[in-house]
This record gives sequence, structure tokens and C-alpha cells, in this order.
Amino acid sequence: MPYNKEELLNLPVEEKLELVEALWERIDDEFLGRKLSKNDLKKELNKRIKNMDKHPESLVPWEEVKKKMKMD
Repeated sequence: MPYNKEELLNLPVEEKLELVEALWERIDDEFLGRKLSKNDLKKELNKRIKNMDKHPESLVPWEEVKKKMKMD
């Protein structure tokens, strides 16, 4: 049975979390299932490096990430 967006948004929090986890696993599996050529990987890395150079303000220091994850 397909759900519409409004129905999904009205699910209880526990069910939303289960759905998010299931979706993330599926996305991860599909992404990891792709075979990237060395050229594709190089293009993707260069794209990300250019984006970091263009928008350095978007970077988050590792110490801040650890604090948000409560790893300290």
C-alpha cells in the first residue's frame, strides 16, 4: 500500500525512525552497489574539493562534530 507524504509525516516518531533507518539502509546499499570507475571517483572527489574551496564556511571542525556527537 503506497503512502502519501502527509500520511508519512503523521506517523508516530518510532515508526518514522524505523522508516528513516530502512530508507537509509536502502540508499546506502544502492550507493555501495554502484561500481565507480577511477575516473568517476576522481571527478567526484574533485567536485567536492572545489565545493569546499568555494564554500569554506560550510566546513565544520572535527572537534565541533565530536561535541555534537557527544564523543568527548
